[in-house]
Amino acid sequence: MVLHSSFTIATNLDLNYSCGRSSSGGREELMLIFIVMVIAVIGLARSPTQPVSFVLSLERPIPAVTLYFSSPVLQRRHQFVHGMIGRLIPLGLAAIAGAAVIQRHPHPPRADPRLITAQDGPIILSSTTTESGIHVIDYGANVEGIPAFEVVSATGEAPVLEITYAESKAGLDSYMSDGPIPLAAAMDTYRINRHNILAPGQFTHRHVQGGFRYQKLNLTSPGELRLRNVGVIPTTHTTPIDKLPGSFKSSDDTITNIWAVGARSIQLTEIPKDSVPEFWEITSEGAVIDSLAPQANGALVAVTSTAYNLDFKVKPLIGGFGFSVLSDTLNSAIYMSVDIGARTVVAYVGSTTEDTELARVTVPSNVTLALGSWHSVHVGVAMTDVAVSINGAPVFEFTQYSKFYGSYGLGASFGHKATFRDLVVTDPAGSVTYEHPLTDKSCLDDFLLGTNPLPVSVDGSRRDRIAYAGDLDVAGSAAFTSTHGLEFVEGALELFASVQAAPGFFTPTVKIQQEPLSTPLDVNITGLIGYSWNLLTAVSQTYTHTGDLALASEWAPRIVRMLDWSHSQTLPNGLFNLSDASFGGDWNYYDPAQSGVVTKFNVLYAYSLQETVGLLADAGVDVSVYQDRLAALRAAIDENLWSDELGAYVYSDGIRDGFGQDSNAIAILAHVNLNPSHSTETILSTLSRELATPSGPLAFSPGVLQHGFQRYISPYASAYHLRAALASQNATAARELLGSLWAPMADVNNANYTGCFWETLDGSGRPAFGVHTSLCHAWAAAPTAELSRFVLGAQPTKPGWGEWAVAPQTLGLSWAQGNVPTPLGAVRVNWKFCGTLLTMSVEAPAGTTGTVTLPSPLLVPASQSKFTLNGSVVNSTIIRVEGGSKVTIVQSRK
Repeated sequence: MVLHSSFTIATNLDLNYSCGRSSSGGREELMLIFIVMVIAVIGLARSPTQPVSFVLSLERPIPAVTLYFSSPVLQRRHQFVHGMIGRLIPLGLAAIAGAAVIQRHPHPPRADPRLITAQDGPIILSSTTTESGIHVIDYGANVEGIPAFEVVSATGEAPVLEITYAESKAGLDSYMSDGPIPLAAAMDTYRINRHNILAPGQFTHRHVQGGFRYQKLNLTSPGELRLRNVGVIPTTHTTPIDKLPGSFKSSDDTITNIWAVGARSIQLTEIPKDSVPEFWEITSEGAVIDSLAPQANGALVAVTSTAYNLDFKVKPLIGGFGFSVLSDTLNSAIYMSVDIGARTVVAYVGSTTEDTELARVTVPSNVTLALGSWHSVHVGVAMTDVAVSINGAPVFEFTQYSKFYGSYGLGASFGHKATFRDLVVTDPAGSVTYEHPLTDKSCLDDFLLGTNPLPVSVDGSRRDRIAYAGDLDVAGSAAFTSTHGLEFVEGALELFASVQAAPGFFTPTVKIQQEPLSTPLDVNITGLIGYSWNLLTAVSQTYTHTGDLALASEWAPRIVRMLDWSHSQTLPNGLFNLSDASFGGDWNYYDPAQSGVVTKFNVLYAYSLQETVGLLADAGVDVSVYQDRLAALRAAIDENLWSDELGAYVYSDGIRDGFGQDSNAIAILAHVNLNPSHSTETILSTLSRELATPSGPLAFSPGVLQHGFQRYISPYASAYHLRAALASQNATAARELLGSLWAPMADVNNANYTGCFWETLDGSGRPAFGVHTSLCHAWAAAPTAELSRFVLGAQPTKPGWGEWAVAPQTLGLSWAQGNVPTPLGAVRVNWKFCGTLLTMSVEAPAGTTGTVTLPSPLLVPASQSKFTLNGSVVNSTIIRVEGGSKVTIVQSRK
């Protein structure tokens, strides 16, 4: 029993109630009553005006009660079938409290002032033996953070409150909702929490719940709960969108809203420094793990091991315990869950009991298993073979062919809780490769379980709360025009700078609890190779925005190494060739990995060459060799990968009967279409004709889909499509993209609306992976950047915005206005057509200079107009101005 009044009484009573009687003949009943009476006396003596506030914590099995429960749902997520929930009847509590009525606390704790709530006033849940009390809270759009609530009063016998979190309402239909999410320790593994309510008071959860729009409160035991201040304490910034450094409004509410939804997507994926709670609770006894997936030890010797021995001691407190072996860095492993009550050990491919079951065994009766007692566990790993012993006795041996190397971790399945200590890992020769008592917090760094040392931009608010190198080109540009979260982009870049492999490419993902590595990463493998080039363009973009020469100097040698490795992989015909298919994944991780000559990798290489030569030159690098390589690569791509039949660049040398959306868009941006017959207009026309659907453009043409690719719509691939359309001033293509893809996601009436943009859509415009689709993904926020860059028209022409240009494209709008933040201050743009004539104002930071080009197209041609600048006639449609004061341009007819 744990008292709120700061003292603890531990009990190991073995309660097994049946019709209100204890199986031990009443001795434990009397002991429990005695303990409760002692608590009552102490509590009243401490504060005679307040009722006692306490929580019952039972450390022995209660067979008639399901305190936590889950089902063996595979990754396809079968429907959970609810059974009858047992009830705990604490007789001693009833004797003292009078029919288990818990009174209102006369001095309730004050809610955290940061708390976000969606409902004023109390929430009353009433439940019977046949029907749970359920209340669904709708925040209207995604929120995130540490869940909290206050219990004002409660009746019933030990009320049990379950709280489920979901981005979409459909997630609430599944017991596990849109979880579990085991990829990292930056958020709770599970999307459902259980609370045993035995007193009024304030409840604050330990871990972050990533993005959710809905909360389902479910009183599963008979009684009534009165709650208030049900909400979430945010761990990301909550500045209202209209108060951000960047802004955008226009005559089209849909376009305006698209910009805002992208800005909110960015805001929810910018993780402030030190905002992630520690994953494990470290005590003098060991590491306490409660319903959390194992997180892999991140040491190189661990993640590359094929054979080792794992030894640890564990005291299961509730349900059982778990551990993983042969784990990759995102915790896909061979996971083993030990259930004390069922006396089973079950192995899964994954990291939770929701994943695919491999094998199971019943623990022999001669092996002692008990809650509240310490056990010694030994695990032997020899690539495909795994053997488990408990207390020196062999209990489980199996062979699997799903995992062949990888790390290890400790965890607890949903509803399980255990304390671990004395972890020792040895290699087959008996040498210790890792050892820790788990009684101090230094172990947290080894498993990336601590807080985040840097502010970081991550992939998604709910899922993939990890830094991805490929996202930063899109997410960073959207941040620069909205939240202006420079520190989050720079924090991510600092992490990725430290994980460049010896050949030159980068690790595509980094967990945000990781400190930047202090020594070079001596490996020769990677995945998602395209992300390494995406990262280079993100670095260049950051330098262009900030003008930070220190950043350029730090990154120049890293960029050179990546570009030189890329050149080393080119064929005699000048094309980049990927010889290792394991490198060949991309953002579409679910599609077949590609190798050989792949157009996407070639155009990304060309785009990164193009975008980084300016940074390299400013950092003192002789760029002539890279300019020559770029020219040769452009020519090779245009000559070898274009298809007249398709009217586009082929997907790859091995798939010439189809093409990709993003590879052709990036071809336009990298200016590889040298042949006049391979024009930008031709490519954009092909993309529109062959890929367009009412829900947005498909990522691949039918010819590629025939090779096993999914018929999905990707906001990430479409980001480059939109950028290419606007860069080439193709308003028709840009409006088609905004209207078909992004507008429905930004529509509050959409069944899956979250106020954020989604990861991936299926061919009909729904979340592609059902409830497991991330509905707040930074890589989908491209319109926020591109509308500011092209419709407001403000872009730097010299790194750091000392020189800039404003050249708006109207996209058929009658007006647009907004602020584009820069390190020197905001560039403010406001243009509108009064009838058919233009009025435009621009204000830039003092000490800067820029050019203002009149919006295109004008409703009245320039040849039929005259223009004044602050009242003085000007004779050009491109006007050079000085920052520091507003300039106003007015059009009139000649």
